[in-house]
Amino acid sequence: METIGNEAEKSVGIAVPIEGTQEFEKMNQMAKKAIPIVLTIFTLGILEQQAFGMIFVNIGQQLGTPELASLITSIPGIVLGIVCVIYGSLGDFVSLKKMTVLGTIIFSIGSIIGFLLGTLSIWAVILARVLQSAGGQAAGSVFLVLVSKYINEKNRVIYYGVFVAVFRFSAALGVMAAGYITKIDWRWLFVLPIFSILFLPFLAKNLPDDHALGANIDKVGFALIGAFSGSVTMFFTDMNLFWALASIISLLVFMVYIHKAKAPFITPRFFRNPAFIATMSIIFIGYFFSYTLNAGINAIGLNVYGIDSSEVSGYLVWSILLAAVLGFVCGPVVKKIGRTAVVIMALFFMGTGLIAIAFAIPHGKIITLAIMPCIYYFGTSFFYSPIVDLATLTVSIEESGRVMGVNDLVQAITGSIGVAVFGQMMASGTMSGGSIMQVASGVQSTYANVFLLGGGIVLSALILFLLTRKKIYSCLRSSKA
Repeated sequence: METIGNEAEKSVGIAVPIEGTQEFEKMNQMAKKAIPIVLTIFTLGILEQQAFGMIFVNIGQQLGTPELASLITSIPGIVLGIVCVIYGSLGDFVSLKKMTVLGTIIFSIGSIIGFLLGTLSIWAVILARVLQSAGGQAAGSVFLVLVSKYINEKNRVIYYGVFVAVFRFSAALGVMAAGYITKIDWRWLFVLPIFSILFLPFLAKNLPDDHALGANIDKVGFALIGAFSGSVTMFFTDMNLFWALASIISLLVFMVYIHKAKAPFITPRFFRNPAFIATMSIIFIGYFFSYTLNAGINAIGLNVYGIDSSEVSGYLVWSILLAAVLGFVCGPVVKKIGRTAVVIMALFFMGTGLIAIAFAIPHGKIITLAIMPCIYYFGTSFFYSPIVDLATLTVSIEESGRVMGVNDLVQAITGSIGVAVFGQMMASGTMSGGSIMQVASGVQSTYANVFLLGGGIVLSALILFLLTRKKIYSCLRSSKA
Protein backbone atom coordinates (compact mmCIF):
# COMPACT_ATOMS: atom_id res chain seq x y z
CA MET A 1 0.00 0.00 0.00
CA GLU A 2 1.34 3.39 -0.96
CA THR A 3 1.47 5.89 1.88
CA ILE A 4 4.66 7.63 0.97
CA GLY A 5 3.02 10.89 0.08
CA ASN A 6 1.48 12.55 -2.92
CA GLU A 7 3.44 13.77 -5.89
CA ALA A 8 3.47 17.37 -4.74
CA GLU A 9 5.20 16.39 -1.52
CA LYS A 10 7.99 14.38 -3.13
CA SER A 11 11.53 15.70 -3.16
CA VAL A 12 13.05 16.43 -6.52
CA GLY A 13 15.09 13.56 -7.89
CA ILE A 14 16.12 11.83 -11.11
CA ALA A 15 13.08 10.21 -12.69
CA VAL A 16 13.36 6.41 -12.57
CA PRO A 17 11.56 4.35 -15.24
CA ILE A 18 8.83 2.03 -14.03
CA GLU A 19 9.90 -1.59 -13.74
CA GLY A 20 8.71 -3.61 -16.73
CA THR A 21 8.94 -0.76 -19.24
CA GLN A 22 11.36 -0.77 -22.16
CA GLU A 23 13.28 2.17 -20.69
CA PHE A 24 13.73 0.32 -17.38
CA GLU A 25 15.02 -2.77 -19.20
CA LYS A 26 17.57 -0.61 -21.01
CA MET A 27 18.79 0.92 -17.74
CA ASN A 28 18.74 -2.52 -16.11
CA GLN A 29 21.08 -3.93 -18.75
CA MET A 30 23.45 -0.96 -18.43
CA ALA A 31 23.50 -1.35 -14.64
CA LYS A 32 24.29 -5.06 -14.86
CA LYS A 33 27.28 -4.32 -17.10
CA ALA A 34 28.61 -1.52 -14.88
CA ILE A 35 28.07 -3.15 -11.48
CA PRO A 36 30.99 -5.66 -11.60
CA ILE A 37 33.49 -2.89 -12.46
CA VAL A 38 32.05 -0.50 -9.88
CA LEU A 39 32.25 -3.28 -7.30
CA THR A 40 35.88 -3.97 -8.26
CA ILE A 41 36.84 -0.35 -7.53
CA PHE A 42 34.94 -0.48 -4.23
CA THR A 43 36.80 -3.70 -3.36
CA LEU A 44 40.13 -1.95 -3.85
CA GLY A 45 38.98 0.87 -1.59
CA ILE A 46 38.02 -1.50 1.23
CA LEU A 47 41.29 -3.41 0.81
CA GLU A 48 43.23 -0.18 1.25
CA GLN A 49 41.16 0.85 4.28
CA GLN A 50 41.65 -2.46 6.08
CA ALA A 51 45.31 -2.81 5.13
CA PHE A 52 46.36 0.63 6.39
CA GLY A 53 44.19 0.14 9.48
CA MET A 54 46.35 -2.89 10.22
CA ILE A 55 49.83 -1.36 9.73
CA PHE A 56 49.49 2.35 10.53
CA VAL A 57 51.66 1.86 13.64
CA ASN A 58 54.45 0.38 11.51
CA ILE A 59 54.26 3.33 9.09
CA GLY A 60 54.37 5.88 11.91
CA GLN A 61 57.44 4.25 13.41
CA GLN A 62 59.23 4.08 10.07
CA LEU A 63 58.55 7.75 9.36
CA GLY A 64 59.68 8.78 12.85
CA THR A 65 56.27 10.09 13.98
CA PRO A 66 54.61 7.28 15.95
CA GLU A 67 52.52 9.81 17.89
CA LEU A 68 50.74 10.79 14.63
CA ALA A 69 50.30 7.28 13.27
CA SER A 70 46.64 6.93 14.29
CA LEU A 71 45.78 9.89 12.04
CA ILE A 72 46.42 7.61 9.04
CA THR A 73 43.14 5.88 9.91
CA SER A 74 41.18 8.42 11.96
CA ILE A 75 41.21 11.36 9.50
CA PRO A 76 40.29 9.24 6.44
CA GLY A 77 37.64 7.61 8.66
CA ILE A 78 36.08 10.99 9.36
CA VAL A 79 36.12 11.83 5.65
CA LEU A 80 34.55 8.47 4.87
CA GLY A 81 31.70 9.08 7.32
CA ILE A 82 30.96 12.43 5.68
CA VAL A 83 31.11 11.33 2.05
CA CYS A 84 28.97 8.21 2.61
CA VAL A 85 25.84 10.20 3.38
CA ILE A 86 26.62 12.85 0.76
CA TYR A 87 27.33 10.41 -2.08
CA GLY A 88 24.20 8.37 -1.43
CA SER A 89 22.06 11.50 -1.44
CA LEU A 90 23.77 12.96 -4.52
CA GLY A 91 22.90 9.75 -6.35
CA ASP A 92 19.29 10.99 -6.44
CA PHE A 93 20.26 14.22 -8.18
CA VAL A 94 23.46 14.04 -10.24
CA SER A 95 24.94 11.88 -12.97
CA LEU A 96 26.15 8.53 -11.64
CA LYS A 97 28.65 8.43 -14.50
CA LYS A 98 30.24 11.75 -13.56
CA MET A 99 30.24 10.87 -9.85
CA THR A 100 32.01 7.56 -10.50
CA VAL A 101 34.51 8.99 -12.97
CA LEU A 102 35.44 11.84 -10.63
CA GLY A 103 35.66 9.51 -7.63
CA THR A 104 37.88 7.06 -9.52
CA ILE A 105 40.22 9.84 -10.63
CA ILE A 106 40.52 11.11 -7.04
CA PHE A 107 41.09 7.52 -5.84
CA SER A 108 43.91 7.07 -8.36
CA ILE A 109 45.50 10.45 -7.58
CA GLY A 110 45.59 9.57 -3.88
CA SER A 111 47.25 6.25 -4.70
CA ILE A 112 49.90 7.95 -6.86
CA ILE A 113 50.67 10.48 -4.12
CA GLY A 114 51.01 7.73 -1.54
CA PHE A 115 53.34 5.63 -3.68
CA LEU A 116 55.60 8.48 -4.84
CA LEU A 117 55.62 10.72 -1.76
CA GLY A 118 54.70 8.42 1.12
CA THR A 119 58.23 8.14 2.51
CA LEU A 120 58.72 11.92 2.64
CA SER A 121 56.22 12.67 5.38
CA ILE A 122 53.40 11.06 7.32
CA TRP A 123 51.20 13.93 6.13
CA ALA A 124 51.69 12.74 2.55
CA VAL A 125 50.40 9.33 3.64
CA ILE A 126 47.44 10.93 5.42
CA LEU A 127 46.63 13.06 2.35
CA ALA A 128 46.87 10.01 0.12
CA ARG A 129 44.53 8.02 2.36
CA VAL A 130 42.03 10.90 2.57
CA LEU A 131 41.88 11.09 -1.24
CA GLN A 132 41.61 7.32 -1.48
CA SER A 133 38.74 7.25 1.03
CA ALA A 134 36.88 10.14 -0.58
CA GLY A 135 37.34 8.80 -4.10
CA GLY A 136 36.93 5.07 -3.54
CA GLN A 137 33.66 5.40 -1.62
CA ALA A 138 31.98 6.91 -4.68
CA ALA A 139 32.00 3.46 -6.25
CA GLY A 140 30.38 1.86 -3.20
CA SER A 141 27.63 4.48 -3.05
CA VAL A 142 27.01 4.30 -6.80
CA PHE A 143 26.70 0.52 -6.57
CA LEU A 144 23.96 0.81 -3.95
CA VAL A 145 22.11 3.52 -5.90
CA LEU A 146 22.29 1.47 -9.10
CA VAL A 147 20.83 -1.54 -7.35
CA SER A 148 18.08 0.40 -5.56
CA LYS A 149 16.92 2.11 -8.76
CA TYR A 150 17.73 -0.05 -11.78
CA ILE A 151 17.70 -3.68 -10.61
CA ASN A 152 14.42 -5.61 -10.52
CA GLU A 153 12.87 -5.49 -7.06
CA LYS A 154 12.90 -9.28 -6.63
CA ASN A 155 16.66 -9.44 -7.38
CA ARG A 156 17.90 -6.49 -5.31
CA VAL A 157 18.54 -8.54 -2.17
CA ILE A 158 20.88 -10.77 -4.19
CA TYR A 159 23.03 -7.77 -5.14
CA TYR A 160 22.98 -6.41 -1.57
CA GLY A 161 24.14 -9.82 -0.37
CA VAL A 162 26.99 -9.81 -2.89
CA PHE A 163 27.91 -6.32 -1.68
CA VAL A 164 28.24 -7.59 1.90
CA ALA A 165 30.20 -10.66 0.77
CA VAL A 166 32.64 -8.59 -1.27
CA PHE A 167 33.09 -6.20 1.65
CA ARG A 168 34.00 -9.09 3.96
CA PHE A 169 36.38 -10.71 1.47
CA SER A 170 38.05 -7.36 0.81
CA ALA A 171 38.50 -6.78 4.54
CA ALA A 172 40.09 -10.20 5.03
CA LEU A 173 42.31 -9.74 1.98
CA GLY A 174 43.40 -6.29 3.18
CA VAL A 175 44.44 -7.64 6.56
CA MET A 176 46.40 -10.49 5.00
CA ALA A 177 48.01 -8.26 2.35
CA ALA A 178 49.14 -5.76 4.98
CA GLY A 179 50.92 -8.45 6.96
CA TYR A 180 52.95 -9.58 3.97
CA ILE A 181 53.59 -6.17 2.40
CA THR A 182 55.35 -4.85 5.51
CA LYS A 183 58.13 -7.36 4.80
CA ILE A 184 58.78 -5.60 1.47
CA ASP A 185 57.65 -1.95 1.37
CA TRP A 186 54.22 -0.74 2.53
CA ARG A 187 54.15 1.84 -0.30
CA TRP A 188 53.33 -1.00 -2.72
CA LEU A 189 49.86 -1.08 -1.17
CA PHE A 190 49.20 2.15 -3.07
CA VAL A 191 50.00 0.69 -6.49
CA LEU A 192 47.07 -1.59 -7.30
CA PRO A 193 44.31 1.09 -7.02
CA ILE A 194 46.13 3.22 -9.61
CA PHE A 195 45.00 0.78 -12.29
CA SER A 196 41.33 1.51 -11.53
CA ILE A 197 41.66 4.48 -13.86
CA LEU A 198 41.79 1.98 -16.75
CA PHE A 199 38.11 1.19 -16.12
CA LEU A 200 36.96 4.73 -16.91
CA PRO A 201 36.12 4.26 -20.63
CA PHE A 202 33.92 1.25 -19.86
CA LEU A 203 32.19 3.01 -16.96
CA ALA A 204 31.59 6.15 -19.03
CA LYS A 205 29.81 3.99 -21.60
CA ASN A 206 27.60 1.98 -19.23
CA LEU A 207 26.68 4.26 -16.33
CA PRO A 208 23.57 6.50 -16.40
CA ASP A 209 24.31 10.13 -17.18
CA ASP A 210 20.96 11.55 -16.07
CA HIS A 211 20.54 14.38 -13.62
CA ALA A 212 17.49 15.91 -11.96
CA LEU A 213 16.12 18.62 -14.21
CA GLY A 214 15.65 21.96 -12.49
CA ALA A 215 17.23 20.72 -9.28
CA ASN A 216 19.88 22.73 -7.49
CA ILE A 217 22.32 20.80 -5.33
CA ASP A 218 21.60 21.64 -1.70
CA LYS A 219 25.12 22.74 -0.79
CA VAL A 220 24.08 24.15 2.59
CA GLY A 221 22.22 20.98 3.53
CA PHE A 222 25.15 18.77 2.53
CA ALA A 223 27.56 21.02 4.42
CA LEU A 224 25.45 20.77 7.58
CA ILE A 225 25.01 17.00 7.43
CA GLY A 226 28.73 16.72 6.68
CA ALA A 227 29.50 18.87 9.73
CA PHE A 228 27.25 16.67 11.86
CA SER A 229 28.81 13.45 10.53
CA GLY A 230 32.33 14.73 11.07
CA SER A 231 31.58 16.04 14.56
CA VAL A 232 29.98 12.78 15.67
CA THR A 233 32.88 10.74 14.30
CA MET A 234 35.40 13.02 16.01
CA PHE A 235 33.51 12.87 19.30
CA PHE A 236 33.58 9.08 19.42
CA THR A 237 37.23 9.14 18.37
CA ASP A 238 38.35 11.76 20.89
CA MET A 239 35.43 11.96 23.43
CA ASN A 240 35.91 15.72 23.61
CA LEU A 241 33.26 18.15 24.92
CA PHE A 242 33.86 20.45 21.96
CA TRP A 243 32.89 17.75 19.48
CA ALA A 244 29.85 16.80 21.58
CA LEU A 245 28.60 20.39 21.40
CA ALA A 246 29.47 20.60 17.70
CA SER A 247 27.42 17.44 17.05
CA ILE A 248 24.38 18.77 18.89
CA ILE A 249 24.55 22.25 17.39
CA SER A 250 25.10 21.05 13.81
CA LEU A 251 22.18 18.61 14.13
CA LEU A 252 19.85 21.30 15.50
CA VAL A 253 20.86 23.76 12.78
CA PHE A 254 20.32 21.05 10.15
CA MET A 255 16.81 20.26 11.45
CA VAL A 256 15.88 23.95 11.47
CA TYR A 257 17.35 24.36 7.99
CA ILE A 258 15.37 21.55 6.34
CA HIS A 259 12.16 23.00 7.78
CA LYS A 260 12.92 26.48 6.42
CA ALA A 261 14.73 25.81 3.11
CA LYS A 262 12.78 25.82 -0.16
CA ALA A 263 14.34 22.66 -1.58
CA PRO A 264 16.42 20.73 0.98
CA PHE A 265 17.99 17.50 -0.26
CA ILE A 266 16.13 15.63 2.48
CA THR A 267 12.75 16.91 3.64
CA PRO A 268 11.16 16.83 7.11
CA ARG A 269 8.74 14.26 5.68
CA PHE A 270 11.49 11.66 5.96
CA PHE A 271 11.42 12.08 9.73
CA ARG A 272 7.62 11.94 9.85
CA ASN A 273 7.61 8.64 7.95
CA PRO A 274 6.98 5.96 10.64
CA ALA A 275 8.21 3.08 8.45
CA PHE A 276 11.47 4.89 7.65
CA ILE A 277 12.04 5.79 11.31
CA ALA A 278 11.28 2.23 12.43
CA THR A 279 13.71 0.63 9.97
CA MET A 280 16.46 3.13 10.82
CA SER A 281 15.89 2.46 14.54
CA ILE A 282 16.20 -1.30 13.97
CA ILE A 283 19.42 -0.73 12.01
CA PHE A 284 20.78 1.56 14.74
CA ILE A 285 20.12 -0.95 17.53
CA GLY A 286 21.03 -4.03 15.48
CA TYR A 287 24.47 -2.71 14.51
CA PHE A 288 25.26 -1.20 17.92
CA PHE A 289 27.87 -3.87 18.73
CA SER A 290 29.27 -4.11 15.19
CA TYR A 291 32.53 -2.19 15.78
CA THR A 292 33.00 -3.71 19.25
CA LEU A 293 33.07 -7.41 18.38
CA ASN A 294 36.58 -7.63 16.91
CA ALA A 295 38.02 -5.31 19.56
CA GLY A 296 36.33 -7.34 22.30
CA ILE A 297 37.56 -10.66 20.91
CA ASN A 298 41.08 -9.22 20.68
CA ALA A 299 40.86 -8.03 24.31
CA ILE A 300 39.71 -11.47 25.47
CA GLY A 301 42.59 -13.11 23.61
CA LEU A 302 45.14 -10.72 25.08
CA ASN A 303 43.90 -10.48 28.67
CA VAL A 304 42.19 -13.81 29.31
CA TYR A 305 44.18 -16.29 27.24
CA GLY A 306 47.49 -14.38 27.06
CA ILE A 307 47.98 -14.62 23.29
CA ASP A 308 48.98 -11.85 20.89
CA SER A 309 46.80 -10.11 18.31
CA SER A 310 48.21 -12.04 15.36
CA GLU A 311 47.07 -15.31 16.93
CA VAL A 312 43.68 -13.80 17.76
CA SER A 313 43.21 -12.72 14.14
CA GLY A 314 44.09 -16.25 13.04
CA TYR A 315 41.12 -17.54 15.03
CA LEU A 316 38.72 -14.71 14.17
CA VAL A 317 39.36 -14.55 10.42
CA TRP A 318 37.39 -17.75 9.84
CA SER A 319 34.15 -16.22 11.09
CA ILE A 320 34.71 -13.19 8.82
CA LEU A 321 35.28 -15.49 5.85
CA LEU A 322 32.13 -17.42 6.78
CA ALA A 323 30.18 -14.16 6.65
CA ALA A 324 31.68 -13.42 3.25
CA VAL A 325 30.66 -16.79 1.81
CA LEU A 326 27.15 -16.60 3.26
CA GLY A 327 26.70 -13.14 1.76
CA PHE A 328 26.42 -14.79 -1.65
CA VAL A 329 23.50 -16.98 -0.54
CA CYS A 330 21.62 -14.29 1.37
CA GLY A 331 19.68 -13.08 -1.68
CA PRO A 332 18.33 -16.51 -2.67
CA VAL A 333 17.37 -17.19 0.96
CA VAL A 334 15.44 -13.90 1.16
CA LYS A 335 13.66 -14.71 -2.11
CA LYS A 336 12.77 -18.16 -0.76
CA ILE A 337 11.47 -17.39 2.74
CA GLY A 338 10.88 -13.61 2.63
CA ARG A 339 12.39 -10.52 4.23
CA THR A 340 10.54 -10.89 7.53
CA ALA A 341 11.81 -14.38 8.28
CA VAL A 342 15.37 -13.48 7.30
CA VAL A 343 15.49 -10.33 9.46
CA ILE A 344 14.16 -12.31 12.44
CA MET A 345 16.73 -15.05 11.85
CA ALA A 346 19.59 -12.57 11.42
CA LEU A 347 18.91 -10.57 14.59
CA PHE A 348 18.32 -13.77 16.59
CA PHE A 349 21.70 -15.21 15.60
CA MET A 350 23.49 -11.87 16.08
CA GLY A 351 22.13 -11.49 19.61
CA THR A 352 22.57 -15.11 20.68
CA GLY A 353 26.05 -15.16 19.12
CA LEU A 354 27.21 -12.41 21.47
CA ILE A 355 25.66 -14.19 24.45
CA ALA A 356 27.33 -17.45 23.32
CA ILE A 357 30.74 -15.74 23.36
CA ALA A 358 30.11 -14.64 26.96
CA PHE A 359 29.12 -18.19 27.88
CA ALA A 360 32.20 -19.70 26.17
CA ILE A 361 34.91 -17.66 27.91
CA PRO A 362 35.67 -20.26 30.63
CA HIS A 363 35.77 -23.06 28.06
CA GLY A 364 38.86 -22.12 26.10
CA LYS A 365 40.18 -19.87 23.36
CA ILE A 366 39.13 -21.94 20.34
CA ILE A 367 35.43 -22.00 21.18
CA THR A 368 35.48 -18.37 22.34
CA LEU A 369 37.61 -16.76 19.64
CA ALA A 370 36.93 -18.98 16.62
CA ILE A 371 33.64 -20.87 16.95
CA MET A 372 31.15 -18.64 18.79
CA PRO A 373 31.89 -15.49 16.71
CA CYS A 374 30.69 -17.51 13.70
CA ILE A 375 27.17 -17.38 15.16
CA TYR A 376 27.22 -13.58 15.27
CA TYR A 377 28.75 -13.27 11.81
CA PHE A 378 26.23 -15.79 10.47
CA GLY A 379 23.52 -13.37 11.55
CA THR A 380 25.22 -10.30 10.09
CA SER A 381 25.44 -12.07 6.71
CA PHE A 382 21.64 -12.09 6.52
CA PHE A 383 20.80 -8.75 8.18
CA TYR A 384 22.02 -6.08 5.79
CA SER A 385 20.25 -7.12 2.58
CA PRO A 386 16.62 -7.43 3.76
CA ILE A 387 16.62 -4.52 6.21
CA VAL A 388 18.24 -2.08 3.75
CA ASP A 389 15.90 -3.29 1.03
CA LEU A 390 12.97 -2.56 3.36
CA ALA A 391 14.36 0.88 4.15
CA THR A 392 14.54 1.85 0.47
CA LEU A 393 10.92 0.78 0.00
CA THR A 394 9.69 3.18 2.69
CA VAL A 395 10.21 6.13 0.31
CA SER A 396 9.69 6.82 -3.37
CA ILE A 397 12.23 5.21 -5.68
CA GLU A 398 13.58 8.65 -6.63
CA GLU A 399 14.61 9.10 -2.98
CA SER A 400 16.25 5.72 -2.43
CA GLY A 401 19.77 7.15 -2.72
CA ARG A 402 19.12 9.39 0.26
CA VAL A 403 17.99 6.38 2.26
CA MET A 404 21.27 4.64 1.39
CA GLY A 405 23.18 7.69 2.57
CA VAL A 406 21.26 7.90 5.85
CA ASN A 407 21.73 4.15 6.34
CA ASP A 408 25.51 4.48 5.94
CA LEU A 409 25.52 7.36 8.42
CA VAL A 410 23.40 5.48 10.97
CA GLN A 411 25.64 2.41 10.77
CA ALA A 412 28.79 4.50 11.21
CA ILE A 413 27.36 6.45 14.14
CA THR A 414 25.91 3.48 16.02
CA GLY A 415 29.10 1.45 15.63
CA SER A 416 31.16 4.40 16.88
CA ILE A 417 28.89 4.92 19.88
CA GLY A 418 28.92 1.22 20.70
CA VAL A 419 32.70 0.83 20.57
CA ALA A 420 33.15 3.99 22.67
CA VAL A 421 30.70 2.79 25.33
CA PHE A 422 31.73 -0.87 25.45
CA GLY A 423 35.42 -0.11 24.92
CA GLN A 424 35.40 2.16 27.96
CA MET A 425 33.59 -0.50 29.98
CA MET A 426 36.19 -3.13 29.07
CA ALA A 427 39.11 -0.78 29.67
CA SER A 428 37.86 0.32 33.09
CA GLY A 429 36.91 -3.16 34.28
CA THR A 430 33.21 -2.41 34.70
CA MET A 431 31.03 -5.27 36.06
CA SER A 432 34.08 -7.28 37.14
CA GLY A 433 32.53 -8.60 40.35
CA GLY A 434 30.73 -11.56 38.80
CA SER A 435 28.40 -12.70 36.06
CA ILE A 436 25.44 -15.00 35.54
CA MET A 437 27.66 -16.75 33.00
CA GLN A 438 29.60 -18.33 35.86
CA VAL A 439 32.98 -16.92 34.87
CA ALA A 440 35.77 -15.86 37.20
CA SER A 441 35.60 -12.38 38.67
CA GLY A 442 37.88 -9.76 37.14
CA VAL A 443 38.47 -9.38 33.41
CA GLN A 444 36.52 -12.55 32.56
CA SER A 445 33.47 -11.16 34.32
CA THR A 446 33.84 -7.79 32.59
CA TYR A 447 34.05 -9.28 29.10
CA ALA A 448 31.23 -11.77 29.75
CA ASN A 449 28.92 -9.03 31.00
CA VAL A 450 29.79 -6.68 28.14
CA PHE A 451 29.01 -9.36 25.55
CA LEU A 452 25.88 -10.37 27.45
CA LEU A 453 24.70 -6.75 27.45
CA GLY A 454 25.55 -6.41 23.76
CA GLY A 455 23.53 -9.52 22.97
CA GLY A 456 20.55 -8.16 24.89
CA ILE A 457 20.70 -4.88 22.96
CA VAL A 458 20.75 -6.67 19.60
CA LEU A 459 17.84 -8.90 20.63
CA SER A 460 15.90 -5.75 21.55
CA ALA A 461 16.18 -4.78 17.87
CA LEU A 462 14.45 -8.08 17.07
CA ILE A 463 11.65 -7.23 19.51
CA LEU A 464 11.29 -3.78 17.93
CA PHE A 465 11.06 -5.34 14.47
CA LEU A 466 8.35 -7.75 15.60
CA LEU A 467 6.38 -4.88 17.14
CA THR A 468 6.66 -2.55 14.12
CA ARG A 469 6.76 -4.87 11.09
CA LYS A 470 3.02 -4.55 10.33
CA LYS A 471 3.33 -0.77 10.31
CA ILE A 472 6.48 -0.94 8.17
CA TYR A 473 4.91 -3.20 5.57
CA SER A 474 1.72 -1.13 5.42
CA CYS A 475 3.77 1.85 4.27
CA LEU A 476 5.97 0.22 1.61
CA ARG A 477 5.90 0.81 -2.13
CA SER A 478 5.58 -2.97 -2.31
CA SER A 479 3.76 -5.02 0.30
CA LYS A 480 5.73 -8.22 -0.38
CA ALA A 481 7.12 -9.77 2.81
